[in-house]
Amino acid sequence: MSIQPQSLDEYQDPDGGSDDADGLPAPTNVSDNPTMVRSLQGGPKQRQNAIRIRLPRDPAKREELPKDIHGVLMWVISDVCGESCIAGVEILMFPGPYGLEFVLHPRPSALDGRSDTQSRLDSFTKKIYSRPLSKLKQSVKRRYPSTVTAEIGHLDLEPVGITDVTTTRLYSVKDGNRMTPGNSKESPLDVLFDAFRQAHDPFIYQVIISGEDGGYSMCVRCATYRPKDNYVGDRGFAKLVERGNPSDLAHVFGDGNLVSNHDAALAAPYWKTSYTEHVDGNDSYRASYSYEKETPYKGKRQVRREADTIKDIVFGRTEHRRLMNGDATVEPILKDEFDRYGWFPALEAQLKPFVRTVTLQWESNPWRDVLGRNPPEFNSVEPIEIETPAEFGLGEGREDTPSDETGVENEGGPVHRSLGQFSRRVFSEGGDDIEEVDQTTDTLPDNRITTNGIIRTLGIEVDSDITPVEAESTNVTKPAKTLRNAERAMAAGRHVIFVYEQSDVERGYNHLDEPYKKRLEDRIELYTGSDRVQAVDGRQLVRRGDGNTTYELKSRTLIVSDDHGELTRGPATDDIATFEWPIVGTTEESTASGEELPEGRCGYYRKTDDGTHRIETADGTAITMYSEKQAFLADWTWIREPHVPVALSYLHAVTVTYRDEQTNQLKVYDPSPDWETHDRTDTQKAGVKAFHDKFIVERDGPELTYDDLEAAFTPWFEGHSQFDAPGRSVMGGHHPKPFKKAKTSGTGNDYRYFDGYDWLFAPGLDSPHQADPPADYNPDADTDSESESE
Repeated sequence: MSIQPQSLDEYQDPDGGSDDADGLPAPTNVSDNPTMVRSLQGGPKQRQNAIRIRLPRDPAKREELPKDIHGVLMWVISDVCGESCIAGVEILMFPGPYGLEFVLHPRPSALDGRSDTQSRLDSFTKKIYSRPLSKLKQSVKRRYPSTVTAEIGHLDLEPVGITDVTTTRLYSVKDGNRMTPGNSKESPLDVLFDAFRQAHDPFIYQVIISGEDGGYSMCVRCATYRPKDNYVGDRGFAKLVERGNPSDLAHVFGDGNLVSNHDAALAAPYWKTSYTEHVDGNDSYRASYSYEKETPYKGKRQVRREADTIKDIVFGRTEHRRLMNGDATVEPILKDEFDRYGWFPALEAQLKPFVRTVTLQWESNPWRDVLGRNPPEFNSVEPIEIETPAEFGLGEGREDTPSDETGVENEGGPVHRSLGQFSRRVFSEGGDDIEEVDQTTDTLPDNRITTNGIIRTLGIEVDSDITPVEAESTNVTKPAKTLRNAERAMAAGRHVIFVYEQSDVERGYNHLDEPYKKRLEDRIELYTGSDRVQAVDGRQLVRRGDGNTTYELKSRTLIVSDDHGELTRGPATDDIATFEWPIVGTTEESTASGEELPEGRCGYYRKTDDGTHRIETADGTAITMYSEKQAFLADWTWIREPHVPVALSYLHAVTVTYRDEQTNQLKVYDPSPDWETHDRTDTQKAGVKAFHDKFIVERDGPELTYDDLEAAFTPWFEGHSQFDAPGRSVMGGHHPKPFKKAKTSGTGNDYRYFDGYDWLFAPGLDSPHQADPPADYNPDADTDSESESE
């Protein structure tokens, strides 16, 4: 092919006798700065010469769609892939202004000489796309039913935005095979898109396919566009590695031996990460280089470069840019270091889960709720007239419809069942006798396993015939309730199993490990419960103003404060209602800070029969009265009970589990503490030191006895470590030297205590502000059963 001038007049002779025979003049104003070429990366993108497919919005017409509409894209791919002019096909799916849209874009591979002679093709781009688009158009006309809308045009991706977002890309593992169609009862794309639809998430799902004769390769990505789904900085990186991406494509495609760029295994050799969400809403995180990959041939600098590449892969923002470009490139490090491939093979029949035509209907446009972003805009050029109702060739079967004979509640599959239902099914399938407990009182567990000492599902031994199973789906932000659930079981001598969602399990574990709000220099701050402090006569304690009531536990003393300072203190084993409170009308207020505190800060509340809200002194004298509750609450605040822990940690009496998001399996959450090693002696030594650093303080006070020390250390150590706690003689050898010297003998050298040392807070306190045994606890029956077993 050649490009010829249209007339001889258009031909110019450089050597002709014109005024400018010397050519163009020299430039002026040449800059001394290096020339800067504008980068087109991340710039606005489009898909020229694409085809858009829309399913009918009319419910009646949608009902007329053939049953095999789900597989139509497979036939289109089979028709056009392998044509000499087509290198592959890109498929984009996203919610548009009227529901889900499908855009098919051919990828040209060669020029067609015949297109050069067609006068209607007035641009070189149109000539390149002429035959590929014609092939794709003919397939759409022949394969799609007449009730769909099909049209040729150009897809503009610029409205989506100019900033990249966290994007998921699938990778195959070495020698991994795709799932056989029909083996799963649920369609991955149906589950994925339904989750996005219910959450009102705008998204773009992309599949790029190339190949022929039944053998294909493909690239699969998905991006969501709400800010909550975008991860940035070290905090975002640590959270993404530790918690995973809730909308990860691997959740639905993982059974096909596929993983994603968010897989924590990618970061593990290069990064040390941690992420913790605290009860107060703040979080703590860590993301630092790991030099596990350092060798004599690979220095720290190279390791850091690779680590930065991995970080970018995990974030997925480069993948979003490639999604916009229609680019299937993958970083070499994934193949070289991890045997993972972003351009992975599949047989023709194995394409269906990835290109299924999802028929779900959208009732709203999620893009309209995201500031600065809009759906891709399709500029229609030519409608396509469908020639035949359907030519699928897959028959009229129900192979695309999952069976509803699951044997459990029909709630759309395991992902949609409640945590309680999930727990009962898992333990039942594992061979444990579990039942849901009728909630006649709030002191009963959610579920109960009757056992002979073995929880078969988890393979653990327990020392009780009844094991409560608490599904903690709502108490993650209410740690005092979780701790009371544990205390009820402990009061009945029962082991208890907690079940969390994966995103919540670390926080729940930390609540049970440290049953207090935070540590202060020589005491701890306690959680506050929901029950109001009530005097013996039934009146409730209140205090002036708003703000928080704070409880601190120092050794065996409970200290109560508000925003103005200390209110009262007393033995932690007593009911705080019996403490000496600065009641209205008294003059006993302390001024430990040296500043005058507000007078009459507390009082007793009583509501009379006529609805009057009274604040009274201890003897019942009315100080002030309110006719409206809101007026009362504007001046006074309820004083609620503290949560007083029964032990230094509850881990020895509980098993923490979670529902794994990728496998939908129940897993035990049991992280190793920082001080644990693979050596028993080293671990025991480090454990003793960690215990001292955390719970022992230098302070004169009640005697810290060796018996109490051992009784508290043993369950704490064994609740954290895989090893047994050391005996008294071994533990004594690991005590810090100053602590050993403080050991004092009593009568007959049998009673030993440590002079000048005390507990940060005393373990084993018997407080009325702790949970009682559950309502189903019968100590006589339990004793009888134990006697019979003996």
